[in-house]
Amino acid sequence: MLWMLQRNLNKGMTDVEILAAKSGEEALALLSDRTVNLVITDINMPGMNGLDLLVEINNRFPGTGVIIMTAYPSNAYKNKAMMSGSLRFIEKPFDIKEVRLIVEEVLKEGEGFQGTVDGISLVDIVQFNGLSRATAALKVTTGDREGMIFFKEGAVVHAMCGREIGEEAFFTILGFNGGSLQNIRGVQPPVVSIRKSIEALLFETAVKSDELAEKRQERPQQPPSNVQHIAGPEAAPAKKQAEAPRQPPTTPPRAVAPTTLPPQQQPITEELEMTEIQKILAEFTSIEGVHTACLVGRDGFLLDSLARTGIDAEMIGAIASSGFGSAESMGNQLGQGELRMTMFEFANGPVMFAPVGEDAFLVIVADQETNLGWIRISIKKNSKKIKEVASL
Repeated sequence: MLWMLQRNLNKGMTDVEILAAKSGEEALALLSDRTVNLVITDINMPGMNGLDLLVEINNRFPGTGVIIMTAYPSNAYKNKAMMSGSLRFIEKPFDIKEVRLIVEEVLKEGEGFQGTVDGISLVDIVQFNGLSRATAALKVTTGDREGMIFFKEGAVVHAMCGREIGEEAFFTILGFNGGSLQNIRGVQPPVVSIRKSIEALLFETAVKSDELAEKRQERPQQPPSNVQHIAGPEAAPAKKQAEAPRQPPTTPPRAVAPTTLPPQQQPITEELEMTEIQKILAEFTSIEGVHTACLVGRDGFLLDSLARTGIDAEMIGAIASSGFGSAESMGNQLGQGELRMTMFEFANGPVMFAPVGEDAFLVIVADQETNLGWIRISIKKNSKKIKEVASL
């Protein structure tokens, strides 16, 4: 691999010199001797691994970009690599022509800009990346917290902050006070977890900010510390009431979207807590191209789902049960044993079924060009977990 890249990667790029290093330690020695624009590294290497090398380069040579490649893709690797400053995450095997295009793009785009959050609005930077149709990663660090917002051709497609991902992470990051920022051009998002427009996201940000300001204004002042509270029989009911768990409102609050936004961009601000099954299904919808994941009973009734706006998940469950049953029956008739997975490929993308225990099955609906290998890995990884959660 090293030999092939050294001899072929810079074909057609007369101003690009390729240096080779057999280990992370050797790479750092090269970086100490000369200025290097870009490092491409594997994750698994003898001695220092690729992620450790990435951290060292980011700390000691912040002007050097890093691309990570691996034969074992995972969201955990991607998240750690991106948060540590990786520009791209390439899966092996790969087409060297595609890698060559990535290198040209990264060297052309450059690193972007750095600065501080004080005196500059994160909302302005988000809008700037949107208007310039940028593919970039905005890394924001404040105190002991940091987060990243990913843009693809100007659209916000992913965000992560600690254990939060998607819209939740996006809103958390925009709520940071102070800190430093780095806008890195050319960074590709590891997954797609946000599908709303920038306008809808920023409107929702403004709504949340207004609601927070109102709560602060309505918060009652604390009584002075020298005020003594009288305890007695009459105070007991009030104490019990205070200790009782707070019940959620029967109707979640809604925010009215302005009529100036197109219908497809009107934000949804209803606060709904995800179920345990939906949290697992979110691993599927975070794969780029996957827009719907459903858990369906064998009787065709929908058990839980995460679906793109406008898709009738209950209808999917009812229709899918017929197709799933037919696939199982065919396998039995042909003596192929129990069904593990089946896929229907349509003009707009695949639909995949996979059994989960004896009473339910998964339905995954995706767009064209979706990485089917990731879906299969996620099904294998999460089937047992879904079965356990669903049985509770």
